[in-house]
Amino acid sequence: MTQETSEALLARGDIRRLRTVLAALSCPADTWTLDQLSAAVDCDPNWMTEEGESRLIQQLQELMADDDAGVRSEAERLLKPILRHTQSRQP
Repeated sequence: MTQETSEALLARGDIRRLRTVLAALSCPADTWTLDQLSAAVDCDPNWMTEEGESRLIQQLQELMADDDAGVRSEAERLLKPILRHTQSRQP
């Protein structure tokens, strides 16, 4: 249920719902919940396109200034490898 709910929230593509998932990811109740939340975030097909990736980067950069330390931390954790990957693709 956790993964399905997270996937449904992320499918909307807006920053509020991404923030909700990151907040949950920052303080999961147990390892199983963490795995489900991580799977929903890591496997979101909306982020597999250039447009989707750009939107995700923009949203994560904005969330790095969030009032919630957990959200900021998760946004930074997710953003770092994405930026490394996008930079490695540039000539």
